[in-house]
Amino acid sequence: MSNWPVETVSAMLLTTKLFEHQASHPTVTRAEALRVTMIDLMDKAAPTDQLDTKGYTYAHPMFWAPFSLVGDGGR
Repeated sequence: MSNWPVETVSAMLLTTKLFEHQASHPTVTRAEALRVTMIDLMDKAAPTDQLDTKGYTYAHPMFWAPFSLVGDGGR
C-alpha cells in the first residue's frame, strides 16, 4: 500500500519487481521481498526518455518510502 501519492514510473517498477522477486524466491518473506525491491529501486537511474528526469536516480525516498506492507509479512 502507499501512504500518499507516488510518482507513476517508480511505483510501477517497485510493484512489478516486488511480484517478480516473490515469484522467483518463494522462501523469502513478503517483508524481505519489499526491502530488497526498495533497495534495487534506489540503485536504478530514472528513465532517460523524459528530458526533465535526466540526472537523477530513484534513490530519493519520495520514490520508495511511501510504500508499506500491510498484513502478514511472512510467506
